[in-house]
Amino acid sequence: MVVNGAIIGRCYLGLSKSKGLVLILGLLIFSSGMAGESQSAPARLQVDRSMLKNFVKSLILPGWGQYSNGHKIRAITFLAAEFAGIYSYRVNYTAGADGATEFKAYADDHWFYTTWRANGATDDIGCGGNLRTHQMPLIGENQPLKDHHFYENIGKYPEFSCGWDDYTDGGVNYDYDEEQDTRKSDYIKMRTRSNQLYRNAQVAGTLIMVNHLVSAFEAALGTDLTSFETNNIAGKFYINPLNVNNRFSLEVKF
Repeated sequence: MVVNGAIIGRCYLGLSKSKGLVLILGLLIFSSGMAGESQSAPARLQVDRSMLKNFVKSLILPGWGQYSNGHKIRAITFLAAEFAGIYSYRVNYTAGADGATEFKAYADDHWFYTTWRANGATDDIGCGGNLRTHQMPLIGENQPLKDHHFYENIGKYPEFSCGWDDYTDGGVNYDYDEEQDTRKSDYIKMRTRSNQLYRNAQVAGTLIMVNHLVSAFEAALGTDLTSFETNNIAGKFYINPLNVNNRFSLEVKF
């Protein structure tokens, strides 16, 4: 328990009436001697501000706080993880962006709005009137709005398949969306590869943030936080001769 800022512990020991008389008398004498001594003030804890400084240092640059603590190997480890994460992010993001440019150029060369509309039953309805919830907004005559949804739709939904310039190459019985050697299948592969590279970059970015946090907390916990002004311990024995269980208690303050 805590009393006035001091931590107090008590323990109770049982004594038999026949065998504990001598021990009780000895404890009475010892308790009287302890009571006559002046009690020392409990130890006080001082917090070093270096903890917060090292936390902020490693939060800004992983390994900086560890270096301030004298942990050079840990500092190098966190710093190396930081550079590896940045490198991975940059490589994957750049490759993903290049892939996006590639599949968009491929779509612009092989998917045509006029072909898609011509293969529809009526104007602005593609692939035999199979256009359902997905639209094809225009920004001019025969000029579709080529945003993110456009490049997703032409590779994902079959109602846009007839816009690819090789759609009719297989004849009437040709199941275009099931074939693996078509313009659309090549486009899907290119787009999937680009999206995967973007996801890899996202994972690398997440790991960079985790590295900052782990390094910051490790630097704070690795700081020499405490120093004690005193390490004195005061103790007392308490004996109740009227206690039917013949027990005594020991109280220690530190």
